[in-house]
Amino acid sequence: MGDMREYWNDYKEHKRQLRERLGVECPKCRIVQPKRIPTILLPQQRCKVCGYVDPRKKENLPTE
Repeated sequence: MGDMREYWNDYKEHKRQLRERLGVECPKCRIVQPKRIPTILLPQQRCKVCGYVDPRKKENLPTE
């Protein structure tokens, strides 16, 4: 059980770092719901709130 917890903690930390470096705020969330904090999107990711898809290419993501 301890190994899986460490794995998921590392995975969540990696995703957080990717969002810090490559993430952009959803532009449609800013228009539709201006008081809400906009979703941070990675390339080709869909916003769960408004359905906007980030048009950037997925090849821009680092493999590490």
